[in-house]
Amino acid sequence: MSSIVYLRNKKNGTVYAYLNESEWDPETKRCRCKRKCIGHVDPDTGDIIPNRGHVVESTATVKSIGASNFLDHIAESIGLKQVLKDAMPDKADLLLSCVYYVMTNRELANIPYWSAENSTPYGKRIGVQDVADVLPSISENEMFAFYRGWRDRFADRSYYSLNTSSQSSFVSRSDYIRFNDLPDLEVDTRTHMYMVYGNESRLPLSYGYYSSSPKSLTDIRKRMNSMLWLEIPSPMHVMDREFCSEENFDTLLQSNQRFTLRAPPDFPFARESILRVKDRIMDMKNMFTIGDETVFAMSFVNYRGGRKVFAHIIFSAEEAEKEFSTFLSLIDQCQRELITNVYVDEHRDFYQKYFIIRDNEYGRMVEENGEAIMTYNDVAGFMVILSNTLKDPEAAYRHYIQKDRVQAYYENLRNRADMRALKLYSDEAYKGRLFLQFLATIMFAEISKRMARIRLINTISFREVLQEMSDFKRISIPGFDTPFYTNLNNKQLRILNAFDMAEADLRD
Repeated sequence: MSSIVYLRNKKNGTVYAYLNESEWDPETKRCRCKRKCIGHVDPDTGDIIPNRGHVVESTATVKSIGASNFLDHIAESIGLKQVLKDAMPDKADLLLSCVYYVMTNRELANIPYWSAENSTPYGKRIGVQDVADVLPSISENEMFAFYRGWRDRFADRSYYSLNTSSQSSFVSRSDYIRFNDLPDLEVDTRTHMYMVYGNESRLPLSYGYYSSSPKSLTDIRKRMNSMLWLEIPSPMHVMDREFCSEENFDTLLQSNQRFTLRAPPDFPFARESILRVKDRIMDMKNMFTIGDETVFAMSFVNYRGGRKVFAHIIFSAEEAEKEFSTFLSLIDQCQRELITNVYVDEHRDFYQKYFIIRDNEYGRMVEENGEAIMTYNDVAGFMVILSNTLKDPEAAYRHYIQKDRVQAYYENLRNRADMRALKLYSDEAYKGRLFLQFLATIMFAEISKRMARIRLINTISFREVLQEMSDFKRISIPGFDTPFYTNLNNKQLRILNAFDMAEADLRD
């Protein structure tokens, strides 16, 4: 049996790696260990740098295999790997390798460096051109085949949808329009998506990509119609405060469409709800914890236009302090802008609402509107979630923060490094990039679900899991037919046990 043993030289502090081989001695009837120094450990990277010795043409190679094999195990266990291979047999290995990369990195343009140091399903170094070629080549038929195969693996009885708007690009008008005779254009650089999840599996089934966020129930229905091929019942819609208006709220209630909607603090129905519980919400019986976040919640049933609606009021003391501090900083900034007559268009509502401005022959007088400022403090740290479906405030809150988490996965996909290298200004290339991120979202959802179930999330984060796994490496030494592997530490063993994996599952 062979293993890698690390010993530190006490004089110079260098850590050396030794090949430790056990042999049976028939004479003494015991095992004897033979050690051979194969190199020293780089203190910055942790890689084993082989001894120069007499090696002329061949050197030992070290590959990180833990993270990729760990993710491969997850993808295989939920059927994602097989469905992708069935739908896109010639692209599956490259796409999976890219998915494993983007789960720990943001810029795809840097994948060549990662693929040179990590084992991947693709089996070789991935060039930027490989990625640039595969993204626009994913056809609608291939995506449809994937969605149908993926949906058929689950037996969910009910569904919900997330409406997200992620900032997807650094692109501004000046980056691609250089004609002085064109008028100023307001360019929406966000990525607007409609993503359907299974209630029981808690995994995303499909998504749609749109040029704008939904403005009305009609827009929501158009998104539902575009996914009729899923052949699923009407989902519950989880939406943000931008959608919340008096008209939309009433239309949703009258339509009997299931929804969970965050209301802005100045929405009358929401403000009334906050004032109703403000003085008694911070009671221990109202407290619950999700992940590492502790919040207080109260709920009550109300009626609007004869329709029942559940109002869930969530309060976070930490968010209240942070939010009001940010608000006061913005007030100071707006006051300086008013005094110096240097205005910011986005702040005009603040000027009118939170300041009293008087112009006279002696100049301008700018005073803070103390009453309005303290009114804002009344709602700092509060979140109001309205639903005609979810009675439990914790369930409503979980759905909403999941929407925020998914939205973050798609932030800045069109970053400066990828924009030109991968030609993401092309619609076809960007659709391929979104599909890649959707596959990563499935993996995120499955791993997060398992971590929450086994409470591993209380002691280690998702990124720490992948970092620990990436430290498991394979060492191939010239002259030896079989590779050697680094030893697993206690944390790595704990992760494997939590995900029902054995050490053999990490090895090639």
